[in-house]
Amino acid sequence: MSSTNRGRGRNTLDQYETPWEAVAPLLPHLPRSRFVLDPCCGTGAMVARAALALGALPLGIEVDGTRPFVDGMTTVQVADALTVSWPASDLILTNPPYVLAVEFVLRGIREAARGTTVAMLLRLAFLASQARHALHAQHPADVFVLSKRPSFLASGASDSADYAWFVWGPGRGGRWRVLAPPAAPPAPSAPLRLPGV
Repeated sequence: MSSTNRGRGRNTLDQYETPWEAVAPLLPHLPRSRFVLDPCCGTGAMVARAALALGALPLGIEVDGTRPFVDGMTTVQVADALTVSWPASDLILTNPPYVLAVEFVLRGIREAARGTTVAMLLRLAFLASQARHALHAQHPADVFVLSKRPSFLASGASDSADYAWFVWGPGRGGRWRVLAPPAAPPAPSAPLRLPGV
């Protein structure tokens, strides 16, 4: 998801890599997990690195089967995540396409009802809508606001919107916190590479 390209062409299928500095501050607030699923995994870079940091195995679903996956992403289902069953996982961590954010949130809430922790990176404005009032009232999330706008573009330009991680699951709901930016982007203990790079 990115609002940076507003008024210009958007990436196909809203495919924007999630920068690690947007993910790292959230990890201390998530449970240890055996399996971490990203149902919008793109190349798998975010979920592979997060799983490595959490001592878990990464799982992914990606609609675009032509994209190369990073090393470590051995379990990726090529499918439309809104039309298939999601593999069992302890944690779902994803940055859904902006145009399908509500659909992914509703699907994530169903997974959270089964005991899974679900964290979705969304625009902070996701809170401010009459159309979503009932959703927030019935399914309040913990909201972890990013203190720095992320950059989803290779140019490094920061996004034009503010973002937060919305987290549903056991013991969650109705709390908020502003996340401190990471001191320095942590490097993974093993390199994450795209095949052929």
